[in-house]
Amino acid sequence: MSGRAPLRLAVLFGGRSAEHDVSLASARAVLQHLDPARYDLHLAGITRSGGWLGAEASLALLNGQPVLEPGGPPSLPPGTECVFPVLHGPCGEDGTVQGWLELLGVPSVGADTTGSALAMDKSLTKHVLRSSGLPVLPWTDVEAGDFRLDPAGVCARVVEQRGLPCFVKPARLGSSIGISKVESGDAVGPALEEAFRHGRYALVEPYYDARELEIAVLDGDPPLASPVGEIRPRTWYSYEEKYRNSDAQLLAPAPDLHPRMVERFQELALAVFGVLRLRGMARVDFFLGRHTGRLVISEVNTIPGFTAISMYPKLMALAGVPFGALCDRLIEQATSSREAPQRPAARAAR
Repeated sequence: MSGRAPLRLAVLFGGRSAEHDVSLASARAVLQHLDPARYDLHLAGITRSGGWLGAEASLALLNGQPVLEPGGPPSLPPGTECVFPVLHGPCGEDGTVQGWLELLGVPSVGADTTGSALAMDKSLTKHVLRSSGLPVLPWTDVEAGDFRLDPAGVCARVVEQRGLPCFVKPARLGSSIGISKVESGDAVGPALEEAFRHGRYALVEPYYDARELEIAVLDGDPPLASPVGEIRPRTWYSYEEKYRNSDAQLLAPAPDLHPRMVERFQELALAVFGVLRLRGMARVDFFLGRHTGRLVISEVNTIPGFTAISMYPKLMALAGVPFGALCDRLIEQATSSREAPQRPAARAAR
């Protein structure tokens, strides 16, 4: 961008999702690493009720100060040339904002409408990955209407199919919000009720005694897969352990993995990136069975956390792409042509 006027970049953050606060923390970290000599930065905050804010109110939202206006319909700062959405969860990471930006013809960082929508829905992700021959944990889909009609029958089916303990999750939310670890049959119903507070669909997975490992993927010619990172929670990786305390250990790189196993993680992560037709970036999460040695894909995040403790920027730094350069590359990819006739073979960081 040398010799050019700074790119007029709008950073989107906040939003209606339960992950609103995580978005604010991620946006603050991103803004700290954007070079004002390269970018003409503009804030575009979204309130919890979905109001899109002007510059002053957006700054107040970002800084945790009272916002004295309700906001209006979706809008961008005048002359916006590119958007960096730092939005997590529904109405931000699920293809809605991406589709709106595509209609406007404004480039945006990250996955397009299709990839965002697929990856946001944990159940749809599993269906697509399984149909492509990629390993996922078994699961049971539960729809809120079915549960309301026959709660006892649904709970019994869940226990029969997935056993105990199991995990009940909203289908379309991240940051472990709305997830319950269920130890007894009596707790299935309340766990489903909690999941349905965040949407119409839930899924139930069996407990799997496994290590929790992650790969960061950065789009490019070819896409880059990072070394493997590991999360070691005190119990399970809840919202509290992610963002409110430091009980969980974040290990980057993950220890005690054979080089061939690391290659397998990277191969699977890049396969997921391709199958879901993702762009820009993704974090692919895995389980590696402690006793079985079986590797399965857990979930995919198209706008992973960018906070000071988030794994995605840590893993990209290990791959040789520090935070500031990571942001630059994501923006460069967004503003360049996204339709290449054929992608070169993907590569893995060593």
